[in-house]
Formats: sequence, C-alpha cells, structure tokens
Amino acid sequence: MHRLTKRSLPSTPTWSPPPPPEEEGNHRGSGRPSKSNSRLSQSSTFPTFPVGFGSLLLLTVFIVITITSYTNFISPHINQVANINANTLTKTTTPSAVRLCTSDELLVIKRQLPPDDCLKYRKKPWLQRCSLTYATRCPDAVWLEKHYTNLRFTSGNPSPPFLAVFVGCNKGFDALNALRMGSGNPVFDKGLWNDAITQHGKLTLHRYVCNEVTRTQFDLPLENKVTSSPFLSQVHCIEPMPATARALKQAAQETKYDMMGFIVSHAALSRENGFVSFSADGAVGVENKGISNTNCGGDGTNCVNVTKYSLDSYVERFVPMDVNNNVSPINYLSVDVEGWDYEVLLGGVRHSLARVQYLEFEYNWVGPWKTRPLSEVIQFLDAQFGFTCYWAGFNNTIWRITNCWLDHYESHFWSNVACVNRNIDEVKDLAEDMEKLFMETLKKDDDAVRNYEHRFKRSDE
Repeated sequence: MHRLTKRSLPSTPTWSPPPPPEEEGNHRGSGRPSKSNSRLSQSSTFPTFPVGFGSLLLLTVFIVITITSYTNFISPHINQVANINANTLTKTTTPSAVRLCTSDELLVIKRQLPPDDCLKYRKKPWLQRCSLTYATRCPDAVWLEKHYTNLRFTSGNPSPPFLAVFVGCNKGFDALNALRMGSGNPVFDKGLWNDAITQHGKLTLHRYVCNEVTRTQFDLPLENKVTSSPFLSQVHCIEPMPATARALKQAAQETKYDMMGFIVSHAALSRENGFVSFSADGAVGVENKGISNTNCGGDGTNCVNVTKYSLDSYVERFVPMDVNNNVSPINYLSVDVEGWDYEVLLGGVRHSLARVQYLEFEYNWVGPWKTRPLSEVIQFLDAQFGFTCYWAGFNNTIWRITNCWLDHYESHFWSNVACVNRNIDEVKDLAEDMEKLFMETLKKDDDAVRNYEHRFKRSDE
C-alpha cells in the first residue's frame, strides 16, 4: 500500500529557472555567445578619462548620450509592459491556491493510474508501458470543446477574436480544428485541409500517431452564424521541419486559409533566440524529430538553418495587438516539441505565459525532459502564473496533477498535460468544468476507467 506522506506531494518552494540544457549548445547557431562576442562584451566598458575640466565635459557628454540611447532602447519595452499590465484580462497578481487532494482521493487516483508498469519499465520509457501513457495518449479535450460551444453558441453575446499558438504544428490538423473551434467559422474544414496538404492524394504524409485526419472535427450548428470575425481570429502554426513547413504553407495558400488567420511560421521555439539546423530532407509530417534530433550530418551538409525564437520574442514580433493597441489574450497554447516543451515555456516567463488561458504540453523522456522532473514544471506553472494542470485523458476522464502528486508521475513516459489559468476570469467556467470532470472521473468504476490499459499494447504482449 502506498504510504501517503507530505513528501509525496511537491512542495511549493520559491521557483527559480533551471540552467539551459547542454544539448542546445551542440547545435549550430544555438544563440549562445561566441568567444568573439564574449571578448566584445568584456571590452565594452566605460572608457577612462584623464583628470581635468575638458575630461569632465567629455564624461558628461558621454553619460548624456548613454542615457539617451538607453532611454530610446528601453522605452518600447516599457510601453509594451504598460500595455500588458493594462490589458483587458481580469487577473489577480497572486495566484489563488488549489486545495490539496485528500488521502482517499490520492488512493483512487493511484488505482486508476497504477504505478506498476511505470516502475517496471522506468529504464525503458520508449516502450511506453505506463498508465500515464495509456490514459493520456491522444486525449480528446471535451472540456475545451464544451467551453467554446458555450462561449460561441449559447451565451448570445458577441465573442472576442480567438488567438492560438501551436508550437510544433506538424501536419496542421489540430491547429486548424482549434481555429474552427475558436472562431466558430465552418470554412475551416479538415477534409479540405487534408486534400490540400496531401496535394490531392499525390503526397503521402508520415504516419499519424493519433489519426488526426480521421478524428471528428469540432461540431458546429448547421445554421451557425460566425460570432467573431474570421479575419481577426488567428492560429499561429509554428513548424521547424523544412519539408513539413513548406507543405503547410502551400496548403494554407491553396485553401486561402492564410488570408483568414491560419499563419504558418517556419521557425523553432526554445528558451533563447538563435538558430538551429534541421535536415532539408525527410517526409512531410514527421512527428518524432525536434531540436535534440534534427538529423543533420556532422558536416552540416544538406541542412537548413532555422530561426529560433523564445516564446516572448515570437509573440512580440508576430502576434498583433488588439484594436485598442493592448496585447490580446492567448486563448490556447499548444506545445509539442519532442522534449523541449519546458524550454519553450521558460522562454515565455517575461509576459507571454501570463496571457495564456489554456495550455497543453507533452511530457516524455527525450531532450531536456531526460533530466527535468515533471514536478518542477507543475510547481512553476502553479506558483508563477496560477495554472492548474491535469492529466488529459479521453472518454471524459481527467486527473488533477497540481497538489495531487504521486511519486510515479516522475517516470519519464510519453504523456499529455492540460492546464487552465484559474486566475483569469474569462476561463473561470473552464477551470470549474475541468475540476468537476476530475471529481466525476474519481467516482467512476476503476475497471471502467482502466479500459485504456490494453488500448496501446501490441497484440503479442
């Protein structure tokens, strides 16, 4: 029997960002200072002046010029911070607390998400033999669809423009469905998108892990009236793989979705700005390549240098202000970058994460996740921004992670996490619905909930 102690739950220490992972420095143009830059920074100190009236005058002029230059440089950033503080999001400065799960609730969670396989195969996470993988692989996010159904079609009020950022957009189906959901516009259709991205059957895409093309798209009423301008709603589809990014751009142009808010960006996101090399070859829609395994040869041949932004830098540069010149909320942030998810989140600590209403990311054993505990990112999102995070299941199942910690959650198996910012009024109902669904999940029969267990095992196991 699992002994429940305070040590089983993540404490709430003062969070500080972890050091950048070593892997990032192994790539060309990783954004790290070069030796020449280091020498430049060391020599860029205040000059010395000989004593005397003329020297004092020179020094005074130098200081005035320096202050003026600094003011000109920093003022746009100050204005931007002012806009961020003045935006229309109703948000408290101190995140509200989330109640701790009771001992009985933790025991139920442990029965529904048992640790046995997770511990048995801990050293072989690529086998994906863990209840967390069984339960969260290819989640259906019915809680989010319910939120936008209510927002768009039952409230009776005009809805603000929708803004989503998909980091690791891959084939684009999930991003397009999000734009359909958020804008309420039926013109965004997965069938039309599939025809375009496959070049009407001429191009074979890399295999689908979650069969996005066949999964039902967001349901819109037959006589739907778009309640927010499709030309104001946006989804940023960010994809670093050159072949996939080209196919995404061509499909967006053919469908004219690029004129209606479906924005394809050939870029990579991490904690810092810079460049990273990706192979110019490869199938369209490869789902298991990222910064850690770009398939570029050691000599750099046949590689493409892709611009790398921090989340903050990307948002500042490419995400527009609203009609009142205030920053818009980011309604939906999806991060799926093969192990670099936490690095992407750390790149948004200045202002972007504070704007996010709903967040999804993957946890696994590759890239920086190898050495980063999940508890660290859960604490970070909770303490710094007020996110409550859950294991994202399917068939109306969801399990809270924040303040409901179990030790086997540190096993680095592929799993999906969904978080809601409980301190933003615009998604209070979503936060309440997710917590309600969590409580309903705990009331389900354990065997019924655990029907997932054999769903992804091979037939010979």
